[in-house]
Amino acid sequence: MAFLDNSGDIILDAVLTEIGRKKMARGNFSISKFALGDDEINYELYNKNHASGSAYYDLEIMQTPIFESNTARNATINYGLTSINNRRLLYMPAIKRNNIVDRSMLPVTNIYYLAVSDGVTYDALVTAFGGIAGGGQRKVLLSGKRDSSAILLETGIDNSEIAGTAANRINLIQSNNLTEAYFDVSVDSRFLSSVLGPTGATTFSNNGPSGDSQISIVLAPKLPNRRDPSRTNHSFIRIPAVTNNVVKRENDNKADTATSVIAGPRASMTALNFSTTILAPDDYKRYGKTGQTISGASGTYKYIDTMVKVVGSSGLQEQLPIRIVKKE
Repeated sequence: MAFLDNSGDIILDAVLTEIGRKKMARGNFSISKFALGDDEINYELYNKNHASGSAYYDLEIMQTPIFESNTARNATINYGLTSINNRRLLYMPAIKRNNIVDRSMLPVTNIYYLAVSDGVTYDALVTAFGGIAGGGQRKVLLSGKRDSSAILLETGIDNSEIAGTAANRINLIQSNNLTEAYFDVSVDSRFLSSVLGPTGATTFSNNGPSGDSQISIVLAPKLPNRRDPSRTNHSFIRIPAVTNNVVKRENDNKADTATSVIAGPRASMTALNFSTTILAPDDYKRYGKTGQTISGASGTYKYIDTMVKVVGSSGLQEQLPIRIVKKE
């Protein structure tokens, strides 16, 4: 992998694949499609507090070296931008993690903790993160558990200027086919054996009295159904999408945003937990860390960090950092 200097003039660097060179040699080469990606860009570098003013907010991003062209498939665009064929589309959908309802998992320092099912690790971590009274159970996933808190993901138009009414859902979401039919979850099969996703009994709405949340999370395990070609040792697991029935109503005492993190009309949601593989002691030494302490927890722990990729049927993507933890 190499980089191109992007600090001055804009550079267009293009190379042909082996197939492209063959077609050019035959005289029938033409560009019919193209893909855009931004894998090398760190958007956290956008600085609205820059001392020199707004012209400098994106300076570091604009000066980031960009990937050199590569003929290998998926070498430089592992997370391509969403393709939209509808030229009349006014609003782009978004995917966000819900961390405001009681059944939603909360990350600890931006990492979701997943306790192996050994009878001791989960209880120790819940205690360390505040206990039941302090919401510690919302900070620890238990491997394979079907009826506890889960990582909740929502999709929709995240724009507070567009009310999340039932009419706007029909006109802006459903009519433009922006609801997710499913979510493909890419996991490292060395560490995670299955993904638990929502069943038909899962509901997500604010149809309760005065607009109260009405949420039921029931999960069932799903096994890998195909390899993820863009990531070594990773496989996709297809998880159902659930209709996001949170809407804005004039007579509700509680705002719709008390249930949903999507500011405008909602499309879909899903809920995730994971089952770990049977990990040997050497696995933690080879792929993770051992002998680690956790603030507030007794004893020492070993863990493996892995990244889970979630891709909606419309192309929306989210990355979930997971830490598989076992008490030593």
